[in-house]
Amino acid sequence: MLTARSTPLPEVLAALPIFPLPNVVLLPGMVLPLNVFEPRYLQLVDHALNEGQHIGVPLLRPRGERTVDRRPAFEPVFGLGKLVFHLRLPDGRRLIRLEGLGRVQLVRELPMTNLFRQVEAVALPEPPVYDKSTLLLLRSQIERLARLSGDDGDALSSLLALPDPRILLYALTAFLPSLELMGGHDVASAAARRQLVDLQQQSLAAETPEDRLSFLVDRTAALLRRLGETTEASILLN
Repeated sequence: MLTARSTPLPEVLAALPIFPLPNVVLLPGMVLPLNVFEPRYLQLVDHALNEGQHIGVPLLRPRGERTVDRRPAFEPVFGLGKLVFHLRLPDGRRLIRLEGLGRVQLVRELPMTNLFRQVEAVALPEPPVYDKSTLLLLRSQIERLARLSGDDGDALSSLLALPDPRILLYALTAFLPSLELMGGHDVASAAARRQLVDLQQQSLAAETPEDRLSFLVDRTAALLRRLGETTEASILLN
């Protein structure tokens, strides 16, 4: 978790309700709006309202992959959200917002006792970013991208004002699909669109902040090359 205060109680993680989604990665610090209408997830929302408001949002694996119990398979590292907004509509739907608190890792899926799925999970740590030289390189790359990004330039530049480098890395992860599209990523097929989400999942699941930092430096450097910029890491680091 990003802060000790946001770490849920052990009993919450022992039976965490999950809302698996096919094309969404819930990142720490992100707010995810959802329109809930399926009976199983309406029940999940009621459960969360009564049991601490925590919901896990794992990314479903592609191509209809299944668990040994024939349930849709999902990525083992996923975002933990807290219900921060709930509106019950006259037609029975719910409008909710989840705030990403941090990351959790699957331990095991529990037997079905409700319409929705529940898992046992463990909270993953979010240590500081210690590699300051590579972080400086990434900031330089973000500045270059902002100059090339047109309407997204101001939003990208605003990332540089984030005081916590961990939040900066997750915020840039949220931008990855837009940046890849700007660099000419083909989205004509569902598989190509899935690749954009997989980039976010890869960043989320990085074992350490330095691994995430290295991944983002590589992605932004490749994007700058595609956009005609040249980035000499050795010069910037010396």
